[in-house]
Amino acid sequence: MNLKRLALLVLLGVLVGVTIFWVPGRFADSSSGKDGGGSASASSSQSGSPGADASSGKGSGSGKKSESDPQPATEALPEAASTPTESGLPGLTEKPRTKQVALISEPLPKQAVRKGALVAGYPAALEPPARTSVDVSSVTPTKGVLQVALTASCRRPCDVLRHFRTRLAQHGFEEVTTTSVENAPALSLRRGEETVSVTVTRTGRRSVDFSLYSVLRTLA
Repeated sequence: MNLKRLALLVLLGVLVGVTIFWVPGRFADSSSGKDGGGSASASSSQSGSPGADASSGKGSGSGKKSESDPQPATEALPEAASTPTESGLPGLTEKPRTKQVALISEPLPKQAVRKGALVAGYPAALEPPARTSVDVSSVTPTKGVLQVALTASCRRPCDVLRHFRTRLAQHGFEEVTTTSVENAPALSLRRGEETVSVTVTRTGRRSVDFSLYSVLRTLA
């Protein structure tokens, strides 16, 4: 009896040992397989989802922008009209001014008087009309000022006043009102502080006698 019981106990011990070492290994293999598959599927799903979300996000974003956010239309503003200047308005345009050129220059001629011809240093702008016979001419300088005098006669037909009016207008002289002696034809021209006076003293059948007196200055 004791041997049988001993044999049963040994057999039970062997079965218990086999069960202890074999059953936990099976459970560990099955659990590790399940866990590995789950983690792999989870990692694959996680690694795939960002790309899908990014692509879907970009696609949906571009579609919404093209449909809901159209390009704003630019409004063309009218160009501002150019402001007319005073010089361009009718009636306000300034007349072209004649460039003023000095009729005399330094050094001024010495004081002199000459009969029968124009004296040395006589200003060219004050030359008398053609076919003029000079009686007396003179020049007198004083500190940048030259006084010019002339008495002469020109053969008819000659318009003495018109000659000097036209000639001196080219140099910027303007005619001013003058008072003549005994209603004799006279002309007075001025440019700044410069003056030229011409008076017809006698009108004959063949000639016209006249006199000229002028004060000219050197321009700065």
